[in-house]
Amino acid sequence: MLVSFSVSNFRSVGEEQTLNLVASAKVTDHRNHLVPIGSTGQSVVRAAVIYGANAAGKSNLVRAMKLAQKMILQGARLLTPPARFRFDKDFQSKPTSFEFRFLTIGRVFTYGFDTAVRDIQAEWLTVLDKGEDQVVFERDKAGKTHLGSQIASLFPHDKQLRNLLTALEVLPLTSTQLLLNRVTTLPNEALGETLKAIVGWLTKQLLILLPDHRSSDLLDRLYEDSEFRKLAENFLGAVGTGVGGLAFETEEVDLEGPRARIGPVRNARRLNDVKQKADDPARGIRRQVLAIHPGSDSLTRLPFGEESDGTIQLLHLMPVLASAPKETKVVVIDELDRSLHPLLCWEFIRLFSETAPGAHKQLIVTTHEAHLLNQDLLRRDEYWFVEKDKRQQTQLASLSDFKVRNDLKIEKGYLQGRFGAIPFIGSMIEIEKLLNPSDADQEPPCPDDNGR
Repeated sequence: MLVSFSVSNFRSVGEEQTLNLVASAKVTDHRNHLVPIGSTGQSVVRAAVIYGANAAGKSNLVRAMKLAQKMILQGARLLTPPARFRFDKDFQSKPTSFEFRFLTIGRVFTYGFDTAVRDIQAEWLTVLDKGEDQVVFERDKAGKTHLGSQIASLFPHDKQLRNLLTALEVLPLTSTQLLLNRVTTLPNEALGETLKAIVGWLTKQLLILLPDHRSSDLLDRLYEDSEFRKLAENFLGAVGTGVGGLAFETEEVDLEGPRARIGPVRNARRLNDVKQKADDPARGIRRQVLAIHPGSDSLTRLPFGEESDGTIQLLHLMPVLASAPKETKVVVIDELDRSLHPLLCWEFIRLFSETAPGAHKQLIVTTHEAHLLNQDLLRRDEYWFVEKDKRQQTQLASLSDFKVRNDLKIEKGYLQGRFGAIPFIGSMIEIEKLLNPSDADQEPPCPDDNGR
């Protein structure tokens, strides 16, 4: 579970901003949206819906998470340097900072790093113990790793962790490599329970979906998992897409021609691929997903790529809903409402938040859809607002920070500007003049026969 994410000096974010998912003690509704944070006595919420005007910076929060995750997986050397905040020259000499605080294997860890251009300036990992954050390791600008003094007592049952960190401590890191990036290159069995859980959470259990996301294994899941296919069929049918079922069209093809290609087809709309036959490498099986539409007297089958953008997006989001109840998953979706009707967005969030109560699953989305601002759907501490201040810096605030009655229609309050995070629309007079030239700028009409 994500406890918080902090970022500073990245794109529109200047000073540090934190998305804090710790439940507010002032909010008492939707108790089934809470998951306890170990033995701390606190809980985290299972959803966060982030609002903001265009260019306010809400997507930059998602981009920051995505970039930090990529640097863990690939190393800074392989990536474009982070874009720093440009509206204040003082930030050009400061590093960009990312920090995740999260719950895994029953403990709260904090992992973060500072980077300037591609060079790693600092990196750290701590664990919460008896109410205080204890250092597991710290890495300095020179690439030297320093271990915490209490690792043995903090992790008495994980000797592999101590042995691995001790070995890595004497091996200096390059200026572009994170220690955790080096760890990801090692076999799982060498990591030990703790590091395996930390790396797994940051790289696999944290799923960040940008607009127009397409699930890479969707076709295989539909083909091989009948329960998942049934869920997808029922959901598409229940929300009025017109799709009553899904089917597969298969054909054997020759793989030796000049245009033959094994693997998924590049057109992202079409759910089709070609698999090589195990008993004949020169032949393959082409698979294509079909949408079944019930008619008045027959069934019509269409290639799924001919469905609407919204229907295609819904199907690619189905793996998010279908994760196992006991599976840990933090899903971040930028622009959930792209191509989706407001009622579909509502149902998607409701199903994720209210199915499998207590499950270690969270949904974080950015949206413009004000219809979702409803206390029947989510708690007040599950709504967030993003706007820019006079310095052009992105500022992040929770609805729970405002004095809001339990019966307040927060959608109306938001649109009236009570919580900020809406576009400021100035005078349209000059634009109207350009769109509607005045009579003085037009040729006078020709007089009629009566001189009028």
